Amino acid sequence: MKADRETTRTRNLRTATGLTMELPTKTENKAMNKRYKAQSLVLAFTAWLSLCFTTSCTKDVVFDEFVSLADGKWSSDSLAVFRADISDASSAYDISIMVRNDNSYAFSNLWLFIDAISPDGHSERDTLECLLATENGTWLGGGWGSLYSCRCPYKSDVKVNATGPYTFRITHGMRREDLEGIHDIGLVITKHTEDQTSK
Repeated sequence: MKADRETTRTRNLRTATGLTMELPTKTENKAMNKRYKAQSLVLAFTAWLSLCFTTSCTKDVVFDEFVSLADGKWSSDSLAVFRADISDASSAYDISIMVRNDNSYAFSNLWLFIDAISPDGHSERDTLECLLATENGTWLGGGWGSLYSCRCPYKSDVKVNATGPYTFRITHGMRREDLEGIHDIGLVITKHTEDQTSK
């Protein structure tokens, strides 16, 4: 898939119409029960690890908000605005943009214009390319159902000059004015750690 170009993604559908179910023998049933128990333990352990990871990560989250786009459409004149209050000027921060899209989005990437406005009114504009899919059309983001959530690194290990409210205004910079398939735009600010640098 080429960036900023429409692609066709085919999905193979399976149906159970007309199929019959073959029941397992007693021996097969015992083996299946053992596998199910093992799978349940693995799933429970994975869920526990996920909970621990989420809890530890949220300690460093300074700001985490999403703006929903009506009907999954984003017009070029529509702004996603975020206002983050930064209370610690001695720490360094990592800033990421979150994008939630569905299968109807026609491109593998998403260009963004980001205006960052500091408490003293100083404004700075950046251009960011978010890669949402591979060249063969596989979405890079994870998620449930038909929605995919992709994290796009924006700035890393940055320090602010002053505490107070920082405003971020985000518009898309694609050639097509109205984008279908973009449902939410998010902004996540976390405190920078050395572990994140080494990854």
